[in-house]
Amino acid sequence: MAVLGAGNGGCAAAADLTMRGFDVRLYNRTPDRLSPIKERGGIELLGVAGEGFVPLQVVTSELAVAVAGADVIMLCLPVSALTTYAPALEPLVSGDQVVFLNPGHMGGSLYFRNAIGGREIQVCETATLTYACRMRGPATVAIFNVASDLLFAALPATETDALYERVAPLFPSIVKGENVLQLGLQDLNAVEHPAQTLMNAGWLEHTKGEYFFYIEGTTPAVARAIEAVDAERMALAEAVGVPTRSFVDYFFAAGYTSERAAKTGRVYEALQASEPNSTIKGPPSLDHRYIHEDVGWGLVPWIHLARTFGVPVPTMEALTHLASVVNEIDYLNEGLTLERMGLAGLDREGLARCVNGSG
Repeated sequence: MAVLGAGNGGCAAAADLTMRGFDVRLYNRTPDRLSPIKERGGIELLGVAGEGFVPLQVVTSELAVAVAGADVIMLCLPVSALTTYAPALEPLVSGDQVVFLNPGHMGGSLYFRNAIGGREIQVCETATLTYACRMRGPATVAIFNVASDLLFAALPATETDALYERVAPLFPSIVKGENVLQLGLQDLNAVEHPAQTLMNAGWLEHTKGEYFFYIEGTTPAVARAIEAVDAERMALAEAVGVPTRSFVDYFFAAGYTSERAAKTGRVYEALQASEPNSTIKGPPSLDHRYIHEDVGWGLVPWIHLARTFGVPVPTMEALTHLASVVNEIDYLNEGLTLERMGLAGLDREGLARCVNGSG
């Protein structure tokens, strides 16, 4: 299989899957990122998935080499990177290969399918990354949690059963969801990261991220903002007709907090008790995927859907406006719009047909 992206998630996947006996090729666009891994001959793995040095047979910056003949092509990248990867993959991927977005976040598969002009490529995704992980050196990755009860779906949903059989051996803890719209509206990162980043902007810029992002950066006030976003997200899911769970419930199901904290139903308690996230530091600047991805490709498509269905989302809009101001980017227009996902002008029934493949 091919793992595209040699960041936190890609290195975690390459090391974990290789250690478990899978034949993995690791790809990254920039050769400099791969140099330390090539020099060592693999990746040092730390954490809950296992420990030790994991040799990698193929580490390449040639996309064609990485994907040729791979049964599964797994993208472990910020979903915003699909603007580059979709056109690059289109001429290389055959109909019997599976393009697996790990994660798809909100609208990843929809954007990918739309960007390649509707070509019959098998596409599927998870709602969020399969790992809580961070690089601990140029060729060292630590895995703090392997997500459990992680939603998985194909586009269209009529293909979910078949693609689940091909992906589940890689990640046995995934569970079949209703469709990619349900997954997109269960995106934990878009619920939490914008408030956690923007409401700590001064501390973040002053320390360059030298604080514990999820623990110290989630005060009771920040947690209340996250809860407001979550309430708006759940109202939107109801309006478009897909099932969802609260942030706290899904956070617990995925293995990120304790049962005691989850029973409170409060975001602050859940994040303070999040052992897998307890040592993760903040980003070094606001020029980071926690805004570019989780606002531009998380809150923004939710806002556009909410406007279509008449659902008020004032907290999402406020955070998106603030993100646009601090980064001088018009996220609402430059992010993931309904047009870019092929959803413009669709009512509830039209959305269902698009994601389910029926009618």
